[in-house]
Amino acid sequence: MENQTYHMNYIELEKKDIIAKGGERSCFLHPNDNKKLIKIIYVKDSHNQQNKLEHIYMSYLEKKRTNLNQVAKYYGEINTNFGIGLIFERITDYDNQPSKSFRYYIANKLIPIELQKNLLNELKLYLEKNSILFVDTSMTNVFCKKIDPLNYKLIIIDGLGAKRIGFKFWFYRHCKLYTKYKIKKQWHKYMQMYKKDLKRIKLGVRPIKRY
Repeated sequence: MENQTYHMNYIELEKKDIIAKGGERSCFLHPNDNKKLIKIIYVKDSHNQQNKLEHIYMSYLEKKRTNLNQVAKYYGEINTNFGIGLIFERITDYDNQPSKSFRYYIANKLIPIELQKNLLNELKLYLEKNSILFVDTSMTNVFCKKIDPLNYKLIIIDGLGAKRIGFKFWFYRHCKLYTKYKIKKQWHKYMQMYKKDLKRIKLGVRPIKRY
């Protein structure tokens, strides 16, 4: 599989290199490679162990030789001055500019509705065909990569596997019927969020600011 695995080396990070921050983790631009980023847990108290969960799930998909064409590539763990981090591909467009979230394109009406629907259908079929669990269906977890001036591809950058470690997470990986059910259920949730965004944009209420 095409993947340059990083072993547990050590790297120094600086807070100025944070490019995104979620409820539990910060994303640092990799200091030695601007096409990669490093996810670090910053919450000191109890948390959902997102790094451990994501490492387990991405390793599981790679072991199965899953087609990872529409998810950010995973390069392994690394030790940092902020704790153990996960190295991921930083999604960029064909011209090497950082890709924007799909939500950004929707909010700014940069691609027509018909194309949005085609891209969403392509992603749905991809998840179903490859049995990939997109569980944390936040609108900001899907990026829209420009593969040339006129064409796009949706890439999931976060939210795969489960929301927390536990029996359900094990079950998701070992029961095909339940996996299929969960994929359909979570996709329905994602589409509900998408439709709410479209409605907000159409009505011009509560402008979308979080991309």
